[in-house]
Amino acid sequence: MHSSNFNHYKHKFDTDYYGVLELNRDCNDFDIKIAFRRLAIRHQNPGRKSNRNENIKEVLALVAEAYEVLSDPLKRAIYDQYGETGLKRGISGPNGHIPPYVFHGEPQRTLRDFFGTLNPYGDLVNILNDPQTMEIIYKKWTADKPKDDPIKKSLALTLKEIFFGTLKEIKIHKRVIANREEMNTVSEEKILPISIKPGLPTGTEIVFSEEGDQSLDRIPADIIFVTEDSPHEIFRREGDNLLMTALVSLKDALVGTVITVNTLDDRIIRVPITSIVTPDYRKCIPNEGLPRIKDEKERGDLVINFKVEFPVYLPITSKYYIEKALDKTTQENLNIDHSKYFNQSLSAPRLHKSFDDNILISRNLN
Repeated sequence: MHSSNFNHYKHKFDTDYYGVLELNRDCNDFDIKIAFRRLAIRHQNPGRKSNRNENIKEVLALVAEAYEVLSDPLKRAIYDQYGETGLKRGISGPNGHIPPYVFHGEPQRTLRDFFGTLNPYGDLVNILNDPQTMEIIYKKWTADKPKDDPIKKSLALTLKEIFFGTLKEIKIHKRVIANREEMNTVSEEKILPISIKPGLPTGTEIVFSEEGDQSLDRIPADIIFVTEDSPHEIFRREGDNLLMTALVSLKDALVGTVITVNTLDDRIIRVPITSIVTPDYRKCIPNEGLPRIKDEKERGDLVINFKVEFPVYLPITSKYYIEKALDKTTQENLNIDHSKYFNQSLSAPRLHKSFDDNILISRNLN
């Protein structure tokens, strides 16, 4: 990380911790540890040309801060969801307020906690001085231990959680090794933080590596949460789109009506219906669906299907007038010069993209 790169990652508002450690956002815990070790060694070496014009203490402090945030599951989840601003301001979590994160400002302390010494080469020196240490590490890395099968769990999300994004904290219980000499395990409770981004697709797998039960002869299983949509009383999801069904009377289906929709973000949309509602008629309101995962500023559509409610009884006189009206409509349709209206419709202004021509959707805040 040269000085120019260092300045690039220190933004005015939020620091890119992933960029500081030269990592992608999908990195795992092992990647984070390797990156921190590599950068600590790089910036602790005064002979490197890239260090001559840098404020080493400042760079190491930023590297240490990035490591502390990304190596802690809760801090990382908060950072992924709310950025550095939310992390250092504190947020409201599912179980109460999560206090602000404050970096202690001592990169040497982080180095000491990570390496067990201020010297990032310390573990290598220990290996050279103590051959038994090398043997232990060799056995650790070459042991052919089987890994338990992944544990999959469903993670139900409401449409509001998918719409706005949220931070969920899932409590698990697992067995952990308490004493290797006595070969016993104890039950431990752990909170797994899960950052839900707006528009997260259904069926997304969120993996917590080796968070299953521990044992001496096996590698713990990965715990995988698979997201699913909770039922909603009005909407259902289809990709980035929201679908709903509006119930209209036969009269409204024929002569028109206005549909009122209460959105997920607590607004009221009034949608005029001027076309005849046929069995396959759908009304599409652009940009009123869920946020798109690749760009939260873009949204899918709201699609309204219709169910026509027919009367269970009609008096003879009503049937007579309906029959006359429909016969007259049929005859008028036969006599209309449709090409005239077609040409007019091509030149008419279009106020809103919709299945109805020249209809403006009313969006009101409550």
